[in-house]
Amino acid sequence: MIKGALILSVGGVLTKLLGAIYRIPLTNLLGAKGIGLYQMVFPLYSVLLTFSSTGVPAGISKLIAEGKDGKEVLKTSLKFFTTVGLILTFVMVVFANKIALLQGDKNAGVCYSLLAPSVVIVSAISCFRGYYQGFSNMKPTAISQILEQSVKLTVGLLLCFLIKGDAVVMASLAVLAVTVSEGVTLIYFIVKSRAVTSLLNVKVSNYSFVYKTVIPMMAVTLIIPLIRTLDSFLIINILKGYLSNATELYGLLTGAVESLISMPVAVCYALAVTSIPIISRLKKSGENFDKKTVLTLGLTLTLSVIFAVLVYLFSGFAVKVLYGGLSSENKSLLVKMLKTSSITVISLSFYQSSVAIANALGKFKVSLKSGIVGGVIKIIITVILLQNPKINIFGAIYGDIFCYLVASFLNLRYIINNDSKTKVEYERNNRCGARG
Repeated sequence: MIKGALILSVGGVLTKLLGAIYRIPLTNLLGAKGIGLYQMVFPLYSVLLTFSSTGVPAGISKLIAEGKDGKEVLKTSLKFFTTVGLILTFVMVVFANKIALLQGDKNAGVCYSLLAPSVVIVSAISCFRGYYQGFSNMKPTAISQILEQSVKLTVGLLLCFLIKGDAVVMASLAVLAVTVSEGVTLIYFIVKSRAVTSLLNVKVSNYSFVYKTVIPMMAVTLIIPLIRTLDSFLIINILKGYLSNATELYGLLTGAVESLISMPVAVCYALAVTSIPIISRLKKSGENFDKKTVLTLGLTLTLSVIFAVLVYLFSGFAVKVLYGGLSSENKSLLVKMLKTSSITVISLSFYQSSVAIANALGKFKVSLKSGIVGGVIKIIITVILLQNPKINIFGAIYGDIFCYLVASFLNLRYIINNDSKTKVEYERNNRCGARG
């Protein structure tokens, strides 16, 4: 279990690293306006993926690990989730221009249309990843993640470098590269899985596992994409009331700041993930798991604080080296945004680890409730602060910080209470065993 978790963690970190490397030259090529258009389409895209693919690998792997026929689960999943993916792809294409207008910039419509095929492609990819994970083979997932980012980086930069144009054209080319990368990744799985893709003779008994296992996991993973989607609608529309560069500010926040912040967060989460299977096993066997929980949270907190300090201290240097193509005004603003967002490294890292532990204990409702409460607080703070011209874009950053802090506190309260109850039960059982 530890080996599998480490493989996935390394794959995840490398994927984040490639993504960060990609965003740096991409931001310089597209400029603030182009990266703003590029980033506008991904929050809603993430929500659609949540309905068609997120949580699918975990659900499928759980079913296979519990003894269900792998080919039947794979075929059932492919039929169900590619159908859902096709419907969502169609919706994304049909309403592309209307969604873009609602977000505040009609130019994003073409980006939505070019990205739409990725929804159904990723739906299929997720089924294959879950199939292999069910047999504790984590390498295909890690390899596919790295392949996906590598193709996106290569094709995206190549297209943007060779085909010059305005911000809309450049953003569209970058989005097209995403769809191409997903297509290549699906081809990788089809070639690798040629022995298990002959599923015509496999009978599909029912789709009940979709409703009982996968959908509850989807509900938990939906929180952050929903928050990001609401941000994409709120930030630009509110800032446009008193600023002419609302899209540019949104692009700096989501394209530059969040890309850099996601790296240390990914490292913290990857280290925490290695302890989750152990906690799950201890919980299932009825043993005391509080030491492992404390170790996971303590390690996450320690590393996130260190990374937050480094982000704060080296913000100016990072912007100077990585985003030299931006104007001096945007670079100065970006440094301030990074310094403020350094606190998000701590709050988001701790939130993700607390969610992972709650899920490992089988308490999806706890994670869901804490995420919803944090999301509501995030919306309230963001809306109020964005309307203040002196705060402007920083209102969204403050909203993130408080969202994850509140949600983390709620998760932590449950974990502490649960640990205390488990410890009492564990000691009681030991005493009973000793008397026996």
